[in-house]
Amino acid sequence: MKKKKMTIRQALEQLDYPLTYKTFSKTFKKIKKSERRFFIKLLKVYCSEIKNHELVYLASASQLNLNQKGLVIVLADRLMLIHSKERAKIIHFDEIEFNKIAQVDFERMDESDNGIYGSLFLKVARKNMGTKNYNVRGILKEDLPKLTEFIKMKKS
Repeated sequence: MKKKKMTIRQALEQLDYPLTYKTFSKTFKKIKKSERRFFIKLLKVYCSEIKNHELVYLASASQLNLNQKGLVIVLADRLMLIHSKERAKIIHFDEIEFNKIAQVDFERMDESDNGIYGSLFLKVARKNMGTKNYNVRGILKEDLPKLTEFIKMKKS
């Protein structure tokens, strides 16, 4: 009997965090073929930024805009946002260091998904330009308090 392949979200939820990036990058083998190409496309972008022995503390599927899916990856000293449209070649990649985050907050109710998912709000200080706001949707409700506490702890 064949094992049923999972979606990106299901595969990321089943991982035991923290884990090394090398182990994290092998999760694509568990993902359905239709979503695997998209996951590998995102993986190629940040593989040069992360070392193999670096620990991933949390990873979650998310949406930066309403039409862009992607990943939020929490490392020891920074947060990575990688988003793209599934069929597009353009990938939006933001690497945010914890000490540059001015404000962090979350909202547990997201209008689109029956209260299963919430939103993470980030206000990031930029060099000589003020601040930039991020509203990352589609993160599991249970992960939001842990994520904000982790960011606040690393920020101070």
